[in-house]
Amino acid sequence: MDTLIEYSTGATLSLVKEGYITQDMLIRPIDQKASSVDVDGRPGVVREAVNHGTRVIILSIMFIASDEIDFALRRDKLFSIFSDLEPFYIYEGRPTYKTITYEFELPGQTWGENPQLPTNIEILKGKRYKVIRTNMNEVEQRGLLGKVDVEFETYQLPYAESSGTTLDARTFDKEIWQTGQGLVAADPTTLKYVFQNETSFQVYNAGDVPLKTNLRDMLFEIEFRGASTNLSIRNVTNGMQWQYNGSSGANDVIKLETPTRFTKNGSSIFKDTNRKVLVLNPGWNTIQITGATQFLLSFKFKFYYK
Repeated sequence: MDTLIEYSTGATLSLVKEGYITQDMLIRPIDQKASSVDVDGRPGVVREAVNHGTRVIILSIMFIASDEIDFALRRDKLFSIFSDLEPFYIYEGRPTYKTITYEFELPGQTWGENPQLPTNIEILKGKRYKVIRTNMNEVEQRGLLGKVDVEFETYQLPYAESSGTTLDARTFDKEIWQTGQGLVAADPTTLKYVFQNETSFQVYNAGDVPLKTNLRDMLFEIEFRGASTNLSIRNVTNGMQWQYNGSSGANDVIKLETPTRFTKNGSSIFKDTNRKVLVLNPGWNTIQITGATQFLLSFKFKFYYK
């Protein structure tokens, strides 16, 4: 296995290419946080709310050194890789051939000369986790073999997110999509997220997490360009409706962005709206537009996965 790291600068690092093997990537389910209240004279507790907490991911990493000095160098480099104070993304890499073990160099070989090393690995670039390192054990040394576990927590949202957005080309020959993202439920080449003069249409959320315009750190943007009077965007599927109690000209741009930021040409119109949250359910959502006939409307968001 391999793990690909993507830093906030956009730079990437493959552990295999650095000489490290990911023995396992343990992805735990999301913690659930329940708030409750004790009531005198009543058995049990009153549950007020249940929310998603964080998710823990553990990497089990191993390497083999050529000598004792090389072992110390590889150990210190591993510490450096995982000592970044900024959050970063991690991607899972899986072998493309069937194997349960890895073989190492024969005497006299150098790293990479053994054809059985994990070189045929596919990085699953469609989904990624934004994480921060929370714990790292000391490197266990057995001869020239090193092993260590590195623990991460999801940063901000606990969900996996798609690398691409709805406005990127949705073809599997691009490196930002993969199988298992829910796109098989609809033809990825015909899904629409930009609509012109359509007052009733469907928008597809391929993730299994609802999208909400009031959630910080969730990419969900709706952009309206055109003339309108009392513009209304209604999700018929769940009954949620957003309305702007004003007007816009043909060249005006109205945006709904997270968290609960409503603007016209960059200036806030929050006080002139009904201040409601728009939600996109997982799967198909039927959207209706009123108050406008000549317009261009786009939905830009990522897919999120529990």
